[in-house]
Formats: sequence, structure tokens, C-alpha cells
Amino acid sequence: MSYSPIADRSDLKRLVTLLGGGPYYVYILRKPDGKLQFGGSGTAFYVGIGKGQRLFAHEKEARDPARNNEKVATIRLIWEMGGEVVRTIDSVHEIEPWHREQELINSIGRMAEGTGTLTNRQKYAPSHMINGIEHRKYASNHAGSNDENIIPSNFKLRHIRLMAGPNRPRSPTSVYGKIYSFAEANPGVTGEELIGLLQNVDFAGTKSAYAQGKTISSSWLAGYIDAGLSRSDRKHLQEYCEL
Repeated sequence: MSYSPIADRSDLKRLVTLLGGGPYYVYILRKPDGKLQFGGSGTAFYVGIGKGQRLFAHEKEARDPARNNEKVATIRLIWEMGGEVVRTIDSVHEIEPWHREQELINSIGRMAEGTGTLTNRQKYAPSHMINGIEHRKYASNHAGSNDENIIPSNFKLRHIRLMAGPNRPRSPTSVYGKIYSFAEANPGVTGEELIGLLQNVDFAGTKSAYAQGKTISSSWLAGYIDAGLSRSDRKHLQEYCEL
């Protein structure tokens, strides 16, 4: 169920407290078009898990001209048309509600797949465990060997030397923040070596749609490393060059 739209930060805090204090909540960002769907008013364009003031982070992101993706483009278009983002809370939880977020994304559908209106980048897959490590969409990479540490064959950066990129991640404790720190401390490290260093890092509590445990798979890391170099809105990594 969705509750009344959230007007501001005090409104969010009041609702979360009223519903038991959370501290986690699942939220839906909507267009102000009045369409009734998925427990609220407005076409849903983004679903996420929040804690604290996370609900408002996407509008802050949209104010940064350097950030470009379908989500922020949608927010900017709403503003250009004189409207405001409609923020609704779906549910409140004591622990991170991965399954509820997944359920909503799969129910509403993603624009990238032509199945719905969500701008979410992540595609969810059923949970799959190998030696106690959750793999989700990367499970097929390890199914044959049953080894969570196998470097995926399609990892193009395996032998490419890397270094910290021009864009420092906003949070040093995020996945990209940890990757950036190791690349900064080890300039010239190959993609394979970077995976090896990061496999000793405690990722417990780090938000990811693909793994939530303390130890993560090599495929999970390879995906983030690849995106850190190739995605135009990241650039947390770059190919190594002598300074």
C-alpha cells in the first residue's frame, strides 16, 4: 500500500515514525499526471529503498548538470513543465526490504525492457547462492565451476592496467567509493588484480541489487569495475598512464 504523498523532509520523518520507525522504507517517485496506479496517484518512474533522507536524493542529483540518465531526465522534464515530483511511500521495514523493491520493479516494469514506466537501471533476478555467496543475475557465470571467484570470460578489463579516474565517487563507503580507493592506492593495477584486492573487502550493508553479503562474487565486482570505466556518468576509473 502507498500512503499520502510526501511534501518535505519533516513529512517523511513523521510518516516513517508513525508506521513504526523503519528505519528503511520503499518509495515510488511519480509524475504529477494524476494517473491512479500501484497504490498512488501519478505514473511511477522510479522505485527505491530509502533510509533517512534518501527519498530526496534523486532530485538533488537532477540539479547536477553532470548527471545524465533516464531518471534525472524525467525529473527535469517534470520541472520544465512546471510540475513537481510526487513522492510516495509504499511500505516501512526494520531491515532492507530487497524483496519488496524487487516485487514492485517487476510488477511495474522497466522502460529499458519495454515492460513498464520505470527508469530503474537494475534488472532483478532470483536469488542464487554459491558457497554462501549471493549471485542473482551473475549466477550463470559460475554455474559450471561452482566457484564464486572465477573471473568471467567476458570481462574485457582483465589484463588492462587501471587507475583512479577523473570523477571521485561522492561516498567513499559506496561500491564505487571502495573501488576508487583501491585504484587510487594501486595505480597500474589490472582489472583482475583489482578484483582480487576487492574480494577481501567487507561489503556487508553495501546496497546492491545483485549481492547483499559480506563477501561477493568476482562477476559482481567485474560488472562494477567495467561500469566505473565505461559509463559516461561514472568515470571513476581510467586506463593507466604515467603522470
